[in-house]
Amino acid sequence: MKKNLTKTHVLFIFTVLCVTVFGLYQKSVTNSLKENDACDITENSCETLVFKNILRVNFEQKPVAEEELFLTFHVGAGLSINNVWIEGVNMYMGKTPVLFENEGNSELAVTFLGSCNLQEMQWILNVEVKNDATEEMALRQFTFQTYL
Repeated sequence: MKKNLTKTHVLFIFTVLCVTVFGLYQKSVTNSLKENDACDITENSCETLVFKNILRVNFEQKPVAEEELFLTFHVGAGLSINNVWIEGVNMYMGKTPVLFENEGNSELAVTFLGSCNLQEMQWILNVEVKNDATEEMALRQFTFQTYL
């Protein structure tokens, strides 16, 4: 009887441990994208949730001031990009427009950043997204840096 009880306890503890590890894994996966997470797109693309759909943004090349910069935007089904602009964080550069070359779910855009006397310039890319079904708007922000 004691051997069966010990095996039962070990099996129970192993099962609880497996369920706990699986639960923690699921929690980390489902929490990886949140609606208000800040993304830094200096080196790579970044994804965030908007109205339970993915918005992905990335630079086609590393961002550099005083050069043409190309960005790609991918928005989930039922979403459209309403407006995009860039603002300086650690310097005032006004609002820099981001202009789109085509329409659709994967959009190519171009912009041009000025420069100032700072070695490191910090920027925020503001993306205003519209839910096509409800006409509701949401703003997502992506940070990046340029260096002189």
